[in-house]
Amino acid sequence: MEEEGARLVKEPSRRRAGLAVVTGASSGIGAALAPRLAADGYDLLLVARREERLRELAERVREAHGVQARCLALDVTEEDALERLLEAAPEPAVLVNNAGAGRFGPAVEASPAEQARIVRLNCESLTRLTLGYLPGMVSRGRGVVVQMASIAGFQPVPYFAVYAATKAYVLSFSEALDKELEGSGVRVVSVCPGPVPTEFQAAAGSGDAAKEPAYNRRTPEQIAEATARAIARPRPVVTAAPYHGFLRFAQRFLPRRTVLSVAARKMRQRGI
Repeated sequence: MEEEGARLVKEPSRRRAGLAVVTGASSGIGAALAPRLAADGYDLLLVARREERLRELAERVREAHGVQARCLALDVTEEDALERLLEAAPEPAVLVNNAGAGRFGPAVEASPAEQARIVRLNCESLTRLTLGYLPGMVSRGRGVVVQMASIAGFQPVPYFAVYAATKAYVLSFSEALDKELEGSGVRVVSVCPGPVPTEFQAAAGSGDAAKEPAYNRRTPEQIAEATARAIARPRPVVTAAPYHGFLRFAQRFLPRRTVLSVAARKMRQRGI
């Protein structure tokens, strides 16, 4: 349910930037992004399934930044999710599709139902929300849609096959949309994190991202900072770590079999 009492605690002196809708906001990157966007003057609609966490986050953001922060407890895979979001936030300046899930392990040992739900969340729901909000943004001549993709989307990833495939879809879909929208005042940005220590690893059954080398990992706050910069100065694809930008470039010139072998070895090292 939408949070009651979403009032200003203090009136900010700066000009409001508009409303930002953030899905998957109860933990990890989404929870880090909320105060970062509030610092830029955005009012917030925080969306996730865990209402208590959303309420606590909204209260902290209101107290710290003096913006409006509401919450909506919602599973974005539900059939009426878009309608409920449009009712709660019909004209956002920014939509951040951050909700996502994954499952590590051999694909032949995976639960078909669980993997199908990952596809619904990472692809189908993201598509529905994106295309549901874009027409309004285009008619107003402004807006940014941020898709939380992954460096896993740059290539197939053994032992993470479905997740990586969904993120490849997110990248392809979003880059194509951004090109279609040239000149409209609306941008679609794909932010591509690598390993980030969050609750995602425990839920996905993977190794601890905090054990990754410093050059390969980023904190939720660092990804939130990169995302905020991408909203302010949009470009189609954003990587937060220089190493990931290098990987994106280098893998284009390596044989596909080599890329797959390296990826498989890396994933096995993470506890597969």
